[in-house]
Amino acid sequence: MPLFTRFLISLAATVVSLMASYAANGQVILTQDMVSIGKPDTLGAIINIESASKWHGIETIDAARVVRFGNPQLIREGSVVVLDDGSRLVAKELHTVGISLHAYNQLWDEITLPLRPVRGILLRAHTNPDQTQAALDRISDYQGTRDRLLLANGDFIDGIFRQLTPLTVEFQVGDKALKLDRKRVLEIEFAQPAGSLPKAQEGIWIGFEDGSMLLASDLKLADERLQVQLAGGITLYSSNLENAYRYITYLRPLGVGVRYLSDEQAIGFKSLGFLSAGWDYQQDRNVLGGTLKSGGYVSQKGLGLHATSRIAYKVNEGDVRFRAKVGIDDDTNGAGSVIFKVYTTRTGKEWKPVFESPIVRGGEKPLDVSVPVAGMKGIALVVEFADGADVLDHADWLDARLESK
Repeated sequence: MPLFTRFLISLAATVVSLMASYAANGQVILTQDMVSIGKPDTLGAIINIESASKWHGIETIDAARVVRFGNPQLIREGSVVVLDDGSRLVAKELHTVGISLHAYNQLWDEITLPLRPVRGILLRAHTNPDQTQAALDRISDYQGTRDRLLLANGDFIDGIFRQLTPLTVEFQVGDKALKLDRKRVLEIEFAQPAGSLPKAQEGIWIGFEDGSMLLASDLKLADERLQVQLAGGITLYSSNLENAYRYITYLRPLGVGVRYLSDEQAIGFKSLGFLSAGWDYQQDRNVLGGTLKSGGYVSQKGLGLHATSRIAYKVNEGDVRFRAKVGIDDDTNGAGSVIFKVYTTRTGKEWKPVFESPIVRGGEKPLDVSVPVAGMKGIALVVEFADGADVLDHADWLDARLESK
């Protein structure tokens, strides 16, 4: 066994031993795989979180260098409340009282939110998580000047939202007041003011085991209780559950030293379909518009490409390394096979290969990619088909990013 592998196994065993000791003493312990800038992936352990930027673990944790901690979960049931900042809160028993939305969630107990920052509501999650993702994106992207209901039969109604009760959705269309059976309504999309909100540059994304994903301006985790501060002065406090911290499955701080390629403008893209043509690339989604997920690894950030394709980005001064995980999206149910390649250029004209994967097939765990880029002007990501031409070659570049020192 290689020395480095033995070292990682020994380190993991030490962490597990220390975690057991802390747990026995009643300390809060949150353990997940942790990805940090410039370091190999490790098993991290958090004893408490003082704030979004101050974490305390068995060993020192520099939250400003953490790319991600843990793994997001897919939404599989319940209603979903979508907020202006992209937060998505899974809950049950949703109803409105005046200008407030009330809901129940096992972690937060009863939730009360002002309707103003609510972008819309998915009343029932779909069986297929990718359909749920598409619905949530549709709600987030809605820019209409009137409220809208999407019905179960595919029709939509524009008007003014009045009230949500346990059994009905009350809606005003002109002079006509409608009271619709709640089972007939899939989505409620609220009218939006002109323009869109700027993306948050600070804070922390928090993922929970029910699939909720909240963008917090601050977070505290101590004495087995959670306190999450959202935009607009909204604060959520966990109920009196034991081990409430165990509901957290994912943390991703903003403002760390990485540039996600999905947030950058590509300097070139080309797709050469073999059996099918016209595939575009997707930012933070797979090629079908669903959540990026491969071998159970789920990512908020990344690129979805279809074989055969090539996409290029500028490398800035200060970027030292490109990192990602690569795999076939789980939406293929084990089908598809591709080869991932990375090229870099120092001059902007001559491109040299710096990484080539073995054949990656659907159902396999994603592979790690780490390529030095200091002194380079550009980087190109390439996906080529392997077995079976390009059928279901839904290739994911998960967490694709350029890291600085």
